[in-house]
Amino acid sequence: MNAKNSYAPNYAVIPGDILDEHREAASLTQEELANRLGLSKKHINRMIAGNEPITSETALKLEIVFGLPAHVWIGLESRYREFLAREAETKSLHAEAKWLNEIPHGALANLGWIPKKLGDLETIRALREFFRVASLNHLPKVWEETSAAYRKTEAYRSQQWALLAWLAQAEREAESITCAPFDAASLREALPELKSMSKLPGTEFIQPLIDRCASLGIALVFLPEPKGARVCGSTRWLSKDKVLVQLSLRYKTNDHLWFTFFHELGHVLLHGKKQQFIDFYGVNGEKKEEEIEADEFASKTLIARNEMHRFIANGDFSKLAVEKFANANGIATGIVVGQLQHQKLIPFNSPLSHLKTSFRWSHETNAA
Repeated sequence: MNAKNSYAPNYAVIPGDILDEHREAASLTQEELANRLGLSKKHINRMIAGNEPITSETALKLEIVFGLPAHVWIGLESRYREFLAREAETKSLHAEAKWLNEIPHGALANLGWIPKKLGDLETIRALREFFRVASLNHLPKVWEETSAAYRKTEAYRSQQWALLAWLAQAEREAESITCAPFDAASLREALPELKSMSKLPGTEFIQPLIDRCASLGIALVFLPEPKGARVCGSTRWLSKDKVLVQLSLRYKTNDHLWFTFFHELGHVLLHGKKQQFIDFYGVNGEKKEEEIEADEFASKTLIARNEMHRFIANGDFSKLAVEKFANANGIATGIVVGQLQHQKLIPFNSPLSHLKTSFRWSHETNAA
């Protein structure tokens, strides 16, 4: 998608003009030339006007009549048709300028998904390539197909082009992740191992988690959402053997990250391969059945219900007790804190919140 310097002249020689010059130099009428070439006078007239291309077959005939090599005629025609195509393309790009007010292209550039500092027409070209469409005017149909594939929850409250960009970029990144064929039994067996990675310090879990998921048939992609997408995670099947799970780190703390990750794994294991899910933050109202099931899967996978009940019944939520309970269950301490806060057993401004790990994207750190 990198811009390249190239010379594209704003004019082209019409092959018909050269043809007409040679006709006049040979003192031939259009009808006489037509007879020599075995073509109709109308055909000659259209070639001279530029409305009929000079084909390879005709170029060979012109070589015989005028002595100008066929490759010259073919080259003239090729350059002229390319010029016409570029003119039409420029008009098309201008007609798509309205999309620059619809698509958050500045946010996509800041995320590195399209080049920065492009002119309007270059930006439109970059967006076409990014969304893999011949024209941005095709995006409504692409969105219609995409949104139809997902369960209709909060998707329509989100900025649709920001969301579509998030999904498109994740699919692009997933293409570079080589995965073993998906196997549900292997994934279930690996759940304790996956949650134990939450104990790794800082962001050291990211690459091991991506690699382990790939070995299970899951392309795991961490991807910030463009402004307006309001999305936490997504699950969709790229093929019968490969599933894409993408996470946005929307809440930027490890308790939310790991809950969302296992929520998406709940969709993978509990719901069909034909179903796709987008999970949004700040969802109000009644949750759909599949979302409730995925929530319950994440909750009990991270901390067994009976273990959590015993811990709560004991009533000791001191720092030492929380750390001991987290170690016993093989998870990060911040996850336990998040569960206690979710159940309103400790306040969100509790000193225990410091036990959570916070994350920032590199572009956010650089902007600080």
